[in-house]
Amino acid sequence: MDNNTLPNSADFHPAPGLVPTHIGIIPDGGRRWAKVHECSLQEAYSVARAKLQEYVNYLYDCGVFEISIYLSSIQNFKREADELDANLDIVETSLNNLIAILAKQRNIRVVMAGNREILPASFLTEVELLERLTLNNKGGRLNLLIAYDPIEEIEQAIKSKENNDHFIKNLWVTTPVDFIIRSGKAPLLSNFLPIQSGFARLYFFGKLFNDLTIEDVICALGNFSSLERKFGE
Repeated sequence: MDNNTLPNSADFHPAPGLVPTHIGIIPDGGRRWAKVHECSLQEAYSVARAKLQEYVNYLYDCGVFEISIYLSSIQNFKREADELDANLDIVETSLNNLIAILAKQRNIRVVMAGNREILPASFLTEVELLERLTLNNKGGRLNLLIAYDPIEEIEQAIKSKENNDHFIKNLWVTTPVDFIIRSGKAPLLSNFLPIQSGFARLYFFGKLFNDLTIEDVICALGNFSSLERKFGE
């Protein structure tokens, strides 16, 4: 990669508005919630899916253009098979109905960011079909991070020949993140879009994701809007 392909960080800052243009969601705490409530992981993930549907619609209504949801990291695929199956089953079902409906109603483009080679064939078929169907949608963007690994994202961006004059355009997620919210009490990003999140504001909830309310999300968004953002200047 020569100097012409290196990203210009000065041009890769988040948007300056009071409402984040691009928001990241890390919905942590599903396993712990299932244990506390003595229910199956499938039930816990179903609750999380309903919560995500509510929050995503609210954020788009507020003027957010792009949302990136951290559904699984590459490390998560080392977990027990039944847990992975429960997670993927919920996501695949969502692709077939909730996400497809959302994309159609709001003219949203859906993109998967992650390692496609380790996903089940049926799951990958559904993802790629939705990507093709929404490719030309201009009303917003929804990035689904599944089996996500930032090192792999960087490696494929360097190797890509689609836009060999611009590294950033070859990333799975090509825009900077303004604001990241995470549940589950852990104040860390867990490899969530590290290049894109360099100047993102962070908000950590002291609750598991399934215990969040829409009022919590409204409060977080209000906190972002009240901040003075200097982007290192």
